[in-house]
Amino acid sequence: MKRKKKSMFKWYLSVIPILINIPLISEAQNTVSEEHTSIPDIKNNNYVELDEVVIVGKSEARRQQEQAFAISVADLSKNYNTSVDIGTITNRMAGVKLRVNGGVGSDYNFTLNGFSGRQVKFFMDGLAMDNFGDAFSINNLPANMVERVEVYKGVLPIGLGADALGGAVNVITRKTANYLDVSYSFGSFNTHKASINGAYTNGKTGLTTRLTSFLNYSDNNYKVYVPIIDLESGQKLGNQWVKRFHDGYKSLGVRLETGFVNRPFADYLLAGIIVAGNDKDIQNGVVMDLVYGARTTDSRSVIPMLRYKKSDLFIEGLGLSFYGSYSDVDNNSTDTVPRRYNWLGEWVPNASTSSGERSRSQLHINNREWRTNTSLNYTFNQYHTLSLNHVYSGLTRKVSDVEDPANEYNKVPQSIDKHILGLGWMAKYTRWNATLFGKLYEMKGKTYITNTHASGFENVTNHYTEYGYGGAFTYFLFPKLQAKVSYEHTYRLPEAFEMFGDNQENSRNAELKPESSDNINLGVMYEVNFLKRNTLQFELGLLYRNSKDFIHRELKQPSMMYINLGKVLTKGVEFNTQYTWNSLIHASMNVTYQHITDNRKTTPSQTIGGTENENFNYKEKLPNIPYLFGNGNIGLNKKDLFIKDSELTIEYFLNYVKEYYLSWPGLGSKDSKDQIPQQLSHDLAIGYSLCNGRYNFALSCDNMTNETLYDNFKLQKPGRSFTVKFRYYLSK
Repeated sequence: MKRKKKSMFKWYLSVIPILINIPLISEAQNTVSEEHTSIPDIKNNNYVELDEVVIVGKSEARRQQEQAFAISVADLSKNYNTSVDIGTITNRMAGVKLRVNGGVGSDYNFTLNGFSGRQVKFFMDGLAMDNFGDAFSINNLPANMVERVEVYKGVLPIGLGADALGGAVNVITRKTANYLDVSYSFGSFNTHKASINGAYTNGKTGLTTRLTSFLNYSDNNYKVYVPIIDLESGQKLGNQWVKRFHDGYKSLGVRLETGFVNRPFADYLLAGIIVAGNDKDIQNGVVMDLVYGARTTDSRSVIPMLRYKKSDLFIEGLGLSFYGSYSDVDNNSTDTVPRRYNWLGEWVPNASTSSGERSRSQLHINNREWRTNTSLNYTFNQYHTLSLNHVYSGLTRKVSDVEDPANEYNKVPQSIDKHILGLGWMAKYTRWNATLFGKLYEMKGKTYITNTHASGFENVTNHYTEYGYGGAFTYFLFPKLQAKVSYEHTYRLPEAFEMFGDNQENSRNAELKPESSDNINLGVMYEVNFLKRNTLQFELGLLYRNSKDFIHRELKQPSMMYINLGKVLTKGVEFNTQYTWNSLIHASMNVTYQHITDNRKTTPSQTIGGTENENFNYKEKLPNIPYLFGNGNIGLNKKDLFIKDSELTIEYFLNYVKEYYLSWPGLGSKDSKDQIPQQLSHDLAIGYSLCNGRYNFALSCDNMTNETLYDNFKLQKPGRSFTVKFRYYLSK
């Protein structure tokens, strides 16, 4: 039989796949099979040995930061072995100041670009934390439970559905399918913190269970430098260093969810519950001169909730998400001991045995709230998405006091209903993306006001309807150079605790109006890689806020009150830079300057029918708000030091705040005005892990130089403290 002559082209087809070790194409396979072509072994000695293969990709935190919104993102995976809470981490970000009233569990004021309190909204996985209770707040949440923290400055994604005036914080919890993370730390001032976090997911059925829990305890018995009063004579004996003697705190929080993920009927369907509570001693009032030795508060909250999300619902591109919750939160304040204390812990009885330290009461406030967040999204193609979002919250408050059961004020029904409807469009292309939106805000509040012309009170109903709008745009001028611009005309509706007060530290103001603001953000981000393993990032942001009916917390001793300021103008600049070398060394620095002034030329008359008065604070900086501050950090990560699969981490942090006035700077002489002095603190954390992070040990020192630090309303913060932490982590 005559053998066919094989063409040179087909011979190449049969040899080339062998040389590059890939399967033959079908035609070549058939040819080889039919003709039984035999090819001798081929040896190729030309090879290159690679020391390492580096795969470069963007982290989820980096991708979020490249959105059109003005946003800062903190990746918390580097903080799992530290004892810091979420509040401490956000306080190290540009534009953010978390001003606390003391030690663990103390009240705090979160400030973002000059906006504070509820002007900045807090979310967990996109769900509003307004109704989670005092215990489940960012200054209690451990870093172990969180994947990253997103801080939005100005415009928010339409899906959050918030009436924030100047931004929001979204805490993204860990989404690992199967893991267990257990930690315990103890430190100065008899402080103990423990957490258990984990998740189990069945890959076949999609059944999942997720647990987040924490426990905090502290005596908070740090030393403070305070004025001493002789209780018998009332004479001032000067200032002394003394220990806080009545400032204990403990809190417990549990979030448990179970349901299904990645099933045909739902991306996720989760039913869950949050149970939280705290107990706190009250050591002082809104200023350090007010000393207490027996007053206490506590809080309890139970929040069942349901979450659902489905992509491609009925038709391709249509998505639905829903969140619903019902919260039952009890807050109690107890003041039944008829004594007067000084900072030495000494006391004398009050003249009346029926009084308390301030005013005898066992106040009970119950807030019950329904909340829903419903989003409908339709993706026309890979570039364009239309979103519709509706948020409803309905809160009712009941007040009682066994020490004053006949109080008619406590019997008045009080409630707030809010609707926020948003419509947004988003376009996303390779080099640019943009979003436009419009919002409807509606609020109806029922409460009472004190009748100044007759005894008793008057029921009032406040009804507000407002409209907002805005947009955000970003463009990559070059692959590593990004520019951003965003604008919004937004409103923030008053909250229950601002209008109704708490009958203790915060006085009520039932006539609060919604505040509005025109916000503009401009920013550029640039990243440069050099000498192979060096990365340097720069971010510069400019901000402008023109606010009306600004809700401001003003000191009105012995308590505080939220009031509307006619106009407030904010201008600011932020700069942030980060450097990394070979995953071994990293450093960062940020600086924030904000100029926040009262922009009212006149103030309303205090008499009926009176004319406007000249505003003596016109163009003056708002008091009790820092305007220049910054943070620095340098760290080392060294793997396989001494032991294989180990890692050593060393972190140093610097925090700086320039001095600022506690009261209006334009009133009184310079020598008579009270200042919050310059703050400069240093923190150090050292950690060591074994078995690829399964066993972890950490030691930290906060305020290493034992500086005298002050914060909100010049309340003194803890001095030098040490913490030891142990952590066990298991992931499947």
